Amino acid sequence: MRGLKVLDFKGHGPEIEHLVRSARAGRIVHAYLLCGARGCGKKTLARLLAQTLLCEETPDQRPCGQCPACKRFLSGNHPDVRYVAPKGRSIGVDDVRELIDYLARRPYEGGWHIAIIERADKLTPSAQNALLKTLENPPEDTVFFLLTDAPGALLSTVRSRVRMVRVPPLSREACVKELTERGLSPEQAGRLAGLAHGSVGRALELNADEGFEALLSRALASLSALKGAPSVAEAAAPFYEERERQDDFLEILEIIGRDRMALQNGAESEALRAEELAGVRVDGRGLLLAVMEARRMLSANVAWPNALDALYFSLVDGKS
Repeated sequence: MRGLKVLDFKGHGPEIEHLVRSARAGRIVHAYLLCGARGCGKKTLARLLAQTLLCEETPDQRPCGQCPACKRFLSGNHPDVRYVAPKGRSIGVDDVRELIDYLARRPYEGGWHIAIIERADKLTPSAQNALLKTLENPPEDTVFFLLTDAPGALLSTVRSRVRMVRVPPLSREACVKELTERGLSPEQAGRLAGLAHGSVGRALELNADEGFEALLSRALASLSALKGAPSVAEAAAPFYEERERQDDFLEILEIIGRDRMALQNGAESEALRAEELAGVRVDGRGLLLAVMEARRMLSANVAWPNALDALYFSLVDGKS
């Protein structure tokens, strides 16, 4: 793992910079929900905060990257840090119980226990309820970082017991600058910055994903063919087999929804060219709400084809 620097989060807004300063001083709450688009830097921020808390240097020098604690953290071998991520499509109750058992012991090095839960929206309802008991009565030496791009998929009882921190993307101009400095052409950087909504990490992922543009083109064609309820089956069916790419497909629909909403409000589209959106007539806000509901359904273990049908039907509700 590369070293982490406070400067990595300059330009992400005062809330993020205040959070980093608070971690340096050890003034933190027991649990944070870091929210933001895929690739915006949630995991990097969580790691920066974790390393800052564990660093043995003076507060103004944290994280130093050179002390024994920092070196153990950066090598992935710090005994007081535990990562939890989905196994397959979800994080189950057994994973959470194992984490809670681990946190019940005292930290090996006498400082903090750090728990970083990636894709927290993939926690099953039973796993969230198991975690809730610890969030209600946390050990005083433990800090949770829950990471998600879909906070609405978490139970309201969980959201009420954590401090939500939104990790904003960079401006499009700043994102383009970062991408061109990494060797992308200005044209590539502009397209990817728009698709990734200012997220450098996600833009780099999309640049390496040979199938994303093809999936985007298919989604645009599908929405363009959506004329009413009778057209739903034909429009949705080609994506029933895309279960492994359902997150990418929903992200694409969000991109289209944002750009449609911008055009409907007289602004310019951010990611897509005007000719790409020419045939799409769905309401932008309605599409964004439909995607949110589809994510909620999927988190409740509704089958992907059923969630997809519900999404498409919501877009043509009242149309024949």
